[in-house]
Amino acid sequence: MISLRHLRSSSWKRLLKSGVSCRPKALLTRFCDTTVLSSHDCCRHYSYTPIRTMSTNFGSTAYASCLNDLPVPDKAALRSGALKYLDSFDPELWYDDPITTILNGEKLKGGSDNTIETVDALGRTNGRQYFATPSEVAALKKHISTYKSPFKDLRDPIRRIEQKLLGEYAGFLIGNQCIDFQKQDGVTEMEEATMANAVERRLNDLLMQDEAHGKLTISRKTIYVSCVSNFTNFLDVFRKTLRSLELGIPCVVLGRSNTVQHSYRWTELLVELMRQEGIDDLGMLTYMSCSLNDIKDITRSCRESTGNLYATCSRALAADMMSGFPNTVASTGGPNTMVTTEFNDSIRDAIRMSAAIESSGQCTALRHCVIPASVSVDQVQGIFNTVQDIPDATTALKNNVFDGVFANHKGSKAPSADEYTHEEKTDTYFKVLECLPDADKPMEEYWRKVVVDFSPVSSPEDLQKNDEELYALANWLNTNQPISLAVNARYSRMLDLGQRLFETTGLVVYTIGSTNNPDAPPALTCQARPQEGEIFGEFPPRKSLGKYTKYPVVVPSSTPSYDSAYTVDFLKSVSLSDSVSKEVEKFIKSVDDKTVRGYCIELVNYLVDATQVNPKDGHGSSRTVLWGLQRPPMVTGLKTCIRADKETSLDDIAPHVLLFFATNARDQMELSIDRENKDVISTCKKLGLPIVLQSHDEFVSRGKNCLNAVHVSGPMQTFPMVGNFVSLYMPLGHIKSTMLGDEAFITQFRGSKKWLKMHNE
Repeated sequence: MISLRHLRSSSWKRLLKSGVSCRPKALLTRFCDTTVLSSHDCCRHYSYTPIRTMSTNFGSTAYASCLNDLPVPDKAALRSGALKYLDSFDPELWYDDPITTILNGEKLKGGSDNTIETVDALGRTNGRQYFATPSEVAALKKHISTYKSPFKDLRDPIRRIEQKLLGEYAGFLIGNQCIDFQKQDGVTEMEEATMANAVERRLNDLLMQDEAHGKLTISRKTIYVSCVSNFTNFLDVFRKTLRSLELGIPCVVLGRSNTVQHSYRWTELLVELMRQEGIDDLGMLTYMSCSLNDIKDITRSCRESTGNLYATCSRALAADMMSGFPNTVASTGGPNTMVTTEFNDSIRDAIRMSAAIESSGQCTALRHCVIPASVSVDQVQGIFNTVQDIPDATTALKNNVFDGVFANHKGSKAPSADEYTHEEKTDTYFKVLECLPDADKPMEEYWRKVVVDFSPVSSPEDLQKNDEELYALANWLNTNQPISLAVNARYSRMLDLGQRLFETTGLVVYTIGSTNNPDAPPALTCQARPQEGEIFGEFPPRKSLGKYTKYPVVVPSSTPSYDSAYTVDFLKSVSLSDSVSKEVEKFIKSVDDKTVRGYCIELVNYLVDATQVNPKDGHGSSRTVLWGLQRPPMVTGLKTCIRADKETSLDDIAPHVLLFFATNARDQMELSIDRENKDVISTCKKLGLPIVLQSHDEFVSRGKNCLNAVHVSGPMQTFPMVGNFVSLYMPLGHIKSTMLGDEAFITQFRGSKKWLKMHNE
């Protein structure tokens, strides 16, 4: 049995010699390639031509280039290493070596009278945790509020550490998550981490290059990482923590109320590896083992001296975080939906697999399924009977199972027996509704419990013709914002149905499959490989986005970019692209403030770059992918309403309005202006902007029927990356066919008017 406490004097290399963790020779065939930009990780064939500061922004030419030539992980070695670790794991370790606060590289003693037992994802105790004492809480506050990073660039040592985590310690990470979260397939997550982080390292390199050129400033205030449990390794240890540490951003990893052991263990390991790499100020990484009340107290009391809080969580939790910490950047869940025109055996398998993945413990697990009205309750009954009941995730990992169900566990509540039918042979639940769910009533997720609501539609195959039913479904999707939509129809009609739903909604992940063609198997809700252009994101509903997050989170992206801002000197120096129309140029010239005008120029230059080829082709290994920036849902009368009050200036609203005015989304914007704001009214009329004269109350009333109501309260105080700014208003992501090399899909969807373009292009 190997433990950190056994390794203090002889380092983590003993773990390697023990054979517990994998040490594959070919785990990474290319981890650190040469680059034309710097000595850091970028792909060998990286053809970056600087176009002002377009580099890290989603969809730019340089962003797209970062998706090429990725490292290839050895999945067999990853699995072997995880199984070796699991076979040798001593469950007493997490009791004998309890979780505690780590500050400045030292483990604090914690309060022996404030010790709790930790629980895994199924509600079973699996270790102990010491909560910080009042004096330790005070020490945490002092450290977080006063600590200043002594570093600006730690890419070399952090990337050496990352290579170890993806190789020598991959089995340790996968195994701990398997034990704690009961994750059945941590191997695929580590594969994704290996590939997608190569993209994000390159994006970080470009961000650093822009900072070196004086174009922007990266905030190096301390950030918080609030760990998720199902993708802790990829999302938290790599894309949040390592990507921030390598640019000199201090990180505080927050404890959790459950499944806390595996994120604590990787933090503990990471501190030790930083020590080995000679990073002499371990105040850069802190682990906060505190009660929820203490965590809230610390984060809120240190709010002025810290940067963003990064979270992946439920919408309810994100809203709670945002209410006390406005710099929360959250990925949130959503009721993933499948639409199918048939209910044959292949579709039943797709429903079962999508709903049961990780025992409904993956963020893209199916929650809602739209089926033909002709399907009876009896036909739905028994749909989950062939789902495998498994005792634990170790069994699943050993048997290559990713969609087994943990029966009758205490990790989350079961739905009401009055509402849902409990399947006889498995611990799964369903109900068949009479119509679509209420759009304004959030659908409960039932995390780790397989629960599916079936909604009948009179003729799903004719949704491309039946506007009333199509718009009702589109309204439900836009209001509830699933992460993923899967569309399945007969091969001859799947593209048409998929296109109508794609164009009338604003989701991030779309997958189109067939009900009757083996070359285009049914679409699942749980499919996304962001490193291949299947751009991923867990966005809140557009209208209430500010309730949950500062920005939507795109994967892949540079995490430090969410707390970066352009410098005033740079914005005052930028010039407008020659390809911009005269009317857009006229609009920009009407902006008085030179810094705001520069930001508008940078915004338009970005749009020109990102839309010159839009959509872009993905690099799917098994599917056909298109990705890029999109317009808002193309539903007649559904608009984004931007408000200018009595004292609002054109400079205040200019970036928000310009985003629409300069693109083919122009007619999807409505500018609401107070009747007494004569200056803005006059200027907007001269520029030909669409305006509505309204009182504030009229705007609020109108906003209820808008896609998005944007109340601009004053001038921009800082100038965020233009890609992040655009994501506040425009959908983005990908759509894919389940058929590899699907030329019919490419032809039809490349021509969709949903893709964002410059106006009159």
